[in-house]
Amino acid sequence: MKGKTRLVIAEDHDMVAQGFKAMLGKDCDVVEVVRDGKDVVAAVKKHHPDILLLDLSLPNRTGMDILTDLRASQPEVRIVVVTMHVDPVLVDAAVGLGAAGFVPKDAGIEELKTAINEVAAGRRYVSRRIRRRGPRGNAVDRMGFSQLTPRQQEIVRMIGRGLKGEEIAEQLGLTLHTVRFHRKNIGRLLGLETEWAMVRYAILVEMAEDPSEKV
Repeated sequence: MKGKTRLVIAEDHDMVAQGFKAMLGKDCDVVEVVRDGKDVVAAVKKHHPDILLLDLSLPNRTGMDILTDLRASQPEVRIVVVTMHVDPVLVDAAVGLGAAGFVPKDAGIEELKTAINEVAAGRRYVSRRIRRRGPRGNAVDRMGFSQLTPRQQEIVRMIGRGLKGEEIAEQLGLTLHTVRFHRKNIGRLLGLETEWAMVRYAILVEMAEDPSEKV
């Protein structure tokens, strides 16, 4: 008989993380709780869990970046995203990067258990509380992408592919200071006031554009 499902929980809010651990501990074996994005991949490699519960908003690395890394380095781990960010664009992006489940953070514990069980059984689970996206159409142009300079557009696309500032600088032959300057101007022009707003916008660009138009 198969033992308990082994979990790694990646959640930076201690109260939420401990709540998950307490509520899931009877049915699952929580082998580690990780609170910093830079430690998630190492924890997965160390413990080889059946499932990773992953918050998209972690310090030092975004959940999208972690998904990209794990898809390449640990493709066997099944990932359930548990987050307050339930924008359908982000759901599609996370699933595209390998997430097998997506549950709002304010969902009930029974729904979270259902998601874990479904994903552990090799199926996909996306909460019914997350609305489906309509046609993309010209969503990017409506959000002001065309007003950016070619260099700014290039940087937005690279952010949408999960590249960090240092990687963008290296690939474009720029200094990190210059990349940060461009990002600041992009945020000002488009009204993107937070890092998460920038990432969300960049993902939308990456998903909505015709592949022939990408850098």
